[in-house]
Amino acid sequence: MIFAGTLSTQTWHGVARLAALAALCLGVQACASNAGKDSAKPAATATKDSVKPAAPVSTPGGSVTSAKSIETATVRDPNASFIDVKARQAFLKNGKKDAKLLASLPQEFDCTTAKTVDPQPGPMVIPPRYAVGNHGDLHPDYERIVALYRDFEDQAGKLSALYVSTAKPVYATCLVDLLAKWADGGALLNYDPVKRGQVWFQTEWSIGVAAQAYSLVMTEPTLDAAKKARVLDWFSRVSKKQISVPGEKDGTCCNNHSYWRGLQATMIGVITKDDELFRWGLNRYVQAIGEIAADGSMPLEMARHEQALHYQNYALEPMTMIAEIASRQGIDLYAYQVNGRDFHTAVAFLAAALKDDAVIAKYASEKQDKRAFAPGRGDMGWTEFYQARFKKDPLGFLEQPIYYPRNGGAITMLVYTPK
Repeated sequence: MIFAGTLSTQTWHGVARLAALAALCLGVQACASNAGKDSAKPAATATKDSVKPAAPVSTPGGSVTSAKSIETATVRDPNASFIDVKARQAFLKNGKKDAKLLASLPQEFDCTTAKTVDPQPGPMVIPPRYAVGNHGDLHPDYERIVALYRDFEDQAGKLSALYVSTAKPVYATCLVDLLAKWADGGALLNYDPVKRGQVWFQTEWSIGVAAQAYSLVMTEPTLDAAKKARVLDWFSRVSKKQISVPGEKDGTCCNNHSYWRGLQATMIGVITKDDELFRWGLNRYVQAIGEIAADGSMPLEMARHEQALHYQNYALEPMTMIAEIASRQGIDLYAYQVNGRDFHTAVAFLAAALKDDAVIAKYASEKQDKRAFAPGRGDMGWTEFYQARFKKDPLGFLEQPIYYPRNGGAITMLVYTPK
């Protein structure tokens, strides 16, 4: 038992914020959707009096962004990826290239003879990431066991990148063959979602990568229609099972994992033209914006001790991709606000905290693990999208090309334009 006398004022401040967020998760459908296993229904936006959506905002090229417009959103173009693939292929063929862009181009290989990753045999069994709690040392078996899923994500990301960079149909075919193998093997389905845990998290990441990669190649006319159909059916089944149970008040209801679930649901909703799944994903973004504090911090991420900065950044990764996918469907989520706070508010807090330790010290007294904040790190991939859209490098780590399957793959190659 922990007595009040053993806790610092700072710790009690953090506990109070967690309690408030837990209450929000328990009372708001956006934190705990009761979607069934065979259906994905969009959750309502936050109903707490303290969370009031701003007035609708009209943006050039996008629909009016408000809670109401998101609740009625539909998939306009099921053939739209998170980027304009044809336009990007044309640019890579004829546009200006500098050293950074050239370095971002993936190396070609014979994918027809290369060995691909087999799906996991039997039930999915993955230990917790951390040995104890939600921070600190990793579980000794974690990296070894998740290597299979990371290898799958890496292969999917590289094949889709090669298709975009070369426009060669063979890479699209190899990707769909890989995805069909996992689909036919019932991958990412053999687990009990009620138990949640690390298997539940891994599924949201891996199926999200697979769907994003597929979206980049799906319009290739030479692809096998039957295989595409099996892949899309698999996407839908995995996605709906993964979101069929809510998270817990320990944070998984409403923290970055909710947004990663939203990313896979948004992307799969588009490519399967499932409006309800699409809206369910968009609503995870709505939920995220509703949880941003006045100073831009995200309370459930601030509770991660030495990893608080890392997880603030990690939350922005799926939020960015949801917004990019939505923009291709005519919805500007970057303009969505709650209490005057938006995506940029959370970005500004992160940027300030990286420059001044005192900013994060209010929430986490531990020395912060900043390994994710370095040029070339995958965790910085979202900032490449941010710079491409807003013409500003938000954190200052974009000197090197970035490859990160969970945010689209060869991100620099996909969105960077030399000055």
